[in-house]
Amino acid sequence: MCDVNPEYKEDIIYENEEPVLYLQILKALYGMIESALLWYSLYTEMLLENGFKLNPVDRCVANKEINGKQCTIGWYVDDNFLSHEDTKVMDGVIDMVESYFPGLQVERGKVLNFLGMELRFFDNGKASIGTVQYLKNMIKDLEEELGFELVQQYANPAGNNLFKIDRKSRKLDKKKADIFRRYVSMVLWTMKRSRPDMETTVSFLMKRVSEPLRDIWHKFIRMMCFIKQTINDVRIIGSDSLVDMLTMVDSAHAVHENMRGHTGGLITFRTGVVDQKSSTQKMNARSSTDTEQIGTSEYLPKNIYFSMFFEHQGYKLRTNYLCKDNSSEIKLIKNGSDSATWNSKHVAVKHFWVTDRIKNGDIEVQYCPTKQMVADYYSKPVQGALFHIFRNAIIGWTHIKTVFEDYVPPEERDEGARSKD
Repeated sequence: MCDVNPEYKEDIIYENEEPVLYLQILKALYGMIESALLWYSLYTEMLLENGFKLNPVDRCVANKEINGKQCTIGWYVDDNFLSHEDTKVMDGVIDMVESYFPGLQVERGKVLNFLGMELRFFDNGKASIGTVQYLKNMIKDLEEELGFELVQQYANPAGNNLFKIDRKSRKLDKKKADIFRRYVSMVLWTMKRSRPDMETTVSFLMKRVSEPLRDIWHKFIRMMCFIKQTINDVRIIGSDSLVDMLTMVDSAHAVHENMRGHTGGLITFRTGVVDQKSSTQKMNARSSTDTEQIGTSEYLPKNIYFSMFFEHQGYKLRTNYLCKDNSSEIKLIKNGSDSATWNSKHVAVKHFWVTDRIKNGDIEVQYCPTKQMVADYYSKPVQGALFHIFRNAIIGWTHIKTVFEDYVPPEERDEGARSKD
């Protein structure tokens, strides 16, 4: 694995009278910075040689048409997934990869474990993603560390005071602060994979890991209690059509102590969400309309990413709706500077790039009543019955149509009804 260049065997370097020997690595070692890139280059070279083409939007996905059907390989370092309609084709691809990298461990079937996620594929085209065992181990370890069982009953992971911070609250001691940091990070991992319903709470707690307060600790414990109560829940993802994408974005105005807004967004193909975001906005706004516009600008790159990714996978979008519940913002992002007064010019220059996308026909903006704006779940800690309605749609237990009515064109909309919403 290692050797010393003969030309330099006599050139031993001394530091503080101690000899220092430098080695040249002939093979990449696990953990080295260069190792991941060298492995990626080697693996993609093999795929390209055998007729696969990389998706330019996500270069860890490759496709090849075999027997008139698309074969797709996706990978995370050396963990791969492979799909094709014909199992014999998959056998051939596996044999091909095996010839380059012997010793493959292959797992087949409708129930799989991939990167710690429990995957289940259903005959109706839907799939579930769970991290149940991971969460069970986490809760068990946390209870042992705290010395008590999490038995509190909460209807949701956060109260309506989630974004409020009691600055008079004392700092946590080192032991509890370490527990807080570790388990919030663990929930972050599972949130992005199997529990999108935890995003709003986790996004807030992640910003408090540097100096957590006792007030924040209580919010953390509430979240963990809710996880324990719902520990067997898994998300379900499905689609009515892979060429009809729906994006919903909502923003809460001046809800943080620095008076910044909070952006919530999601992308769905009607059953469950494929992406979600809940985050503090990066600039202050003077009005709720400005806050909404900032939120749209912050989340829309996700829409563009997915539309490009699906196009390179062979699914060019037929419809790409962006749903908003603020009439003033809809006029701004549709008309651009034509609807911008002196009140909105301070955000116009930075955020009217959205208008260009709309005018190009890439995205169509549609009005969505506030009570059916599922993205509201990610812009604030929703309470009551609405929490459960939105949550069921987000984790895919109910179809989006259960909360989202048919689109109403602005010209046909009753503005009086809008005011009531």
